[in-house]
Amino acid sequence: MERKWEKVFNILSVGEYPPFFTSNQKFKLRRYASKFTIKGGELFFGDKKAVKSRDEARALFNEFHVAPNGKHLGIFNSRRALCAKFYWFGMTRDIEKWVLECNECKTRPLTPAQIKIKRLAQNPPKIKRGVLNKKVEEAKKLAAYAAVDYHVKDNQIVGIGSGSTIVHVVKRLAERVKKENLNVFCVPTSFQTRLLIQDIGLKVIDLNRHLEIDVAIDGADEVDSELNLIKGGGGCLTQEKIVASCAKSFIVIADYRKDSSALGEQWKKGIPVEVIPMAYVPVSRAIQSQFGGSADLRMAVSKAGPVVTDNGNFLLDWRFDQEHNWSAVNTTIKMMPGVVDTGLFINLAERVYFGMEDGTVKIRDKNML
Repeated sequence: MERKWEKVFNILSVGEYPPFFTSNQKFKLRRYASKFTIKGGELFFGDKKAVKSRDEARALFNEFHVAPNGKHLGIFNSRRALCAKFYWFGMTRDIEKWVLECNECKTRPLTPAQIKIKRLAQNPPKIKRGVLNKKVEEAKKLAAYAAVDYHVKDNQIVGIGSGSTIVHVVKRLAERVKKENLNVFCVPTSFQTRLLIQDIGLKVIDLNRHLEIDVAIDGADEVDSELNLIKGGGGCLTQEKIVASCAKSFIVIADYRKDSSALGEQWKKGIPVEVIPMAYVPVSRAIQSQFGGSADLRMAVSKAGPVVTDNGNFLLDWRFDQEHNWSAVNTTIKMMPGVVDTGLFINLAERVYFGMEDGTVKIRDKNML
């Protein structure tokens, strides 16, 4: 932890890079350091003080975990108290671990959230060994079940994404609704998802009736180390982004193949861009002119001509050839006349569950970055 803070501090204060850093490493460090500021010789993440060491983090936890009345706070309240003032790498994971290890807290019954976290940490479900596609499906199922079990509660409105991983979300949600008699309404992000939800017997509701969604769960084509996503491989990116933006909490599920340190590392099919049909040529040329790479019209497989989205639009797949500032790229492309939206999901995901090849579930949380 100390070494990473030192790198960030040096680049902000004197513009100094570690020795032997490549241009790509320098770019990543600059991008990460841009989230921080130096105030009074101390490093801050927004208005939160950056904690320099694990020992200091543990000392702060010990201080904030016990309320003034002597009562020990649970995971949620401990995290809320600390996250309001401080930031360190992996703080969500650390707080969860330390609360579960607290001798005083061990004498009290675990909350449902603590039970689920403990089960994930101590007894991760194992997938069956077999062919690759079976492993992948099991990994998707692990991620989906973890997300539904941890985040969906009674009397909630739940956004349901699109794609193959979402099948497991809908199945698990239906199981819980039947077993626990949950009252849950689902907001679909595509025509296909709507049919899936209806066929399994869940309640469907639209955004024109309820503008606020409690939690949205969706898949991704790729997730980088900073929770930037590429979505839209299935062509539903615009409705997916609308639902995600209306949710109090946006949770992403994926298998281990989608986990990348940088966008484009695993996903080679490009970033989808939904465009009005008459604009696909001008937009394609504008993207290529400003950012390089190739932006090609996505052609259909089972019909003649291009893919048509649920909104009646076309899709461009932009295959980029270098790293970019994705927030700036997303804004620039969206401002091009004729663009409906992009498959870049920036600063939307709160947490990602990766179903891993070894049968465990890996969690990446925005508070752990």
